[in-house]
Amino acid sequence: MLPEAGNDHPLQRLCVRADKLPPSQHLAAVRLALEGHCEVSPLATPWSLHRDMESWRVDGLLLSRWSMSAARHERSQALADSGGNDWLLLRILQRGQQALCIDDRHHVTATTDTILLTDWSLSWACNSSECDLITVGIPRSRLSASKLLNRKIPALSWERNSAGGRQLATMVELLWQQLPTLDAASAHSVALGFVGFLDGLLGNHPLLLRAQYANTSRLAAMKFLLNEQLPDPELGVNTLCDHFGCSRATIYRLFEREGGVAAFIQRQRLHRCLRELVRGDQQTTASLDTLARHWRIGGVARLKHLLREHFGLDLHDVVAARAAALADRSGASTSLQLQLATAINRAIAEDSNAVTPDYPGPAAARAAPGAR
Repeated sequence: MLPEAGNDHPLQRLCVRADKLPPSQHLAAVRLALEGHCEVSPLATPWSLHRDMESWRVDGLLLSRWSMSAARHERSQALADSGGNDWLLLRILQRGQQALCIDDRHHVTATTDTILLTDWSLSWACNSSECDLITVGIPRSRLSASKLLNRKIPALSWERNSAGGRQLATMVELLWQQLPTLDAASAHSVALGFVGFLDGLLGNHPLLLRAQYANTSRLAAMKFLLNEQLPDPELGVNTLCDHFGCSRATIYRLFEREGGVAAFIQRQRLHRCLRELVRGDQQTTASLDTLARHWRIGGVARLKHLLREHFGLDLHDVVAARAAALADRSGASTSLQLQLATAINRAIAEDSNAVTPDYPGPAAARAAPGAR
C-alpha cells in the first residue's frame, strides 16, 4: 500500500537492484511493486529496467527514480475507486516522453521540456517511450492549493526553462542528491521547504488564476459524448452542434486547447486502439489493419505513423511486446511470483543501509506512485 501521510518514520529508502534480478524478471518486479495502483503493459521487447528502481520517503513525500523500456501504465476506474487516492504526482523526465489521457478525456504530454503535476485520484492511462524520470508523490493534504486541481483541471505543467520550472527542477534534483545524508530533522525541514515552494507555484499558476471556467462543464459533456460515439465515421463538429444546439464558433473556442475537435477525437481513438493492442491478440497485418479501420485510424501505415508521432512508439515493438508478455504469462505461476518477491526483498536487504528496520520491501510496501 502507499505510505500513509503522518507516519512517524521521516526517512525511508527502498531500492530494487536491477543487476540482482535477471532481465526477464524486471517487468514482473515493476508489476509487483505497483500492484493495486496501476497495471503495467510492455510496449517493447525485450523489456527491462535500465538502472535500479529506487524510492525514498521523506517526511511523507515519496521520491522515486525510474529508468525503463517503453510501457503503458493504466490506473483504471476500479483501481481509483479502491482507494490510495490522496496524492498529487509531480514528474520530471530526464529522457523520453509520456502521453497521458486522464479521466478518459484530458490529454497531457510530459517531455524533457516540461514538468507535470497530475491528480492521482482520477483514472488515467500513460503511454511512455523508453525513459528516465524522477517522480515526487505529495499528499494532497500537504498542499493548501490542491483543491484547485480536480476533475475539471486534473493536470498542470510548467515549462522547464521558465523561472518557476527551473527552480522546481533544481529543488527536486538537489533534494535527490541530499537524500543519503539527511537525518530526521533535516529531512523534515527540506520537505517542508519543498512543499511550501510547490504550494506557492500551484496557487499562482496562470491556468488557475483565470476566470472560473464557465464553459468547463459543457466541454466535459461534449467530450463525454465524443467518447461514447468514437466508432462513428461521421463524428465531428456537426455532431456537437446538433446535440448541444450551439454554433461551430463556440465549439472551436471550447476545443482550442485540445487542438480542435478532430485532434481530440484522433487522440481518443489512438488511446483505444493502443489499449486493444496491449490487451488483445492482434499479430498479423490483416488483424492490425482491421483494428486500425475499426477505430477510424485509416490502416496499418497510418497507425504506425501516429503511434510514433503521439507516443514515440514503434508498432512492431508494441506487437512483439504483447506476444512476449503472453508467452511469459502463460508460463508464470504463483511459485514464480513468490520466488520473485523473495529475490526483490533479498536485493533490498543487501543494499539497505539507509532503510529503517520496520520498512517493508516492495512486495509488501508497493512503491507507487511512480512511473506513470
